[in-house]
Amino acid sequence: MQQALTNGVYKSCIHRAVVNNRVARRSLAFFLCPKMDITVTVAQGLVNAANPRRYPDFTWASLLEFTQRHYRADMKTLDAFSKWVQQRESTEK
Repeated sequence: MQQALTNGVYKSCIHRAVVNNRVARRSLAFFLCPKMDITVTVAQGLVNAANPRRYPDFTWASLLEFTQRHYRADMKTLDAFSKWVQQRESTEK
């Protein structure tokens, strides 16, 4: 979500937690349980001629469907998801 909202300015990472008994671990949750039908779209100030839009609009429900049914999350998930969304949109026309 962060990567899509920022047009790739901020990269997403795979969530991995490593726990040890020497250093306290802090976590901060973003986008925890967003509404399923809310449209995720890039911040318009981050799109211009030098930085064209990289990702299509999508809903949280469509991202969950994609990751649960078709694709295991990895560093290329958003690119694969974007192609999937665009293919679905072209077949619905």
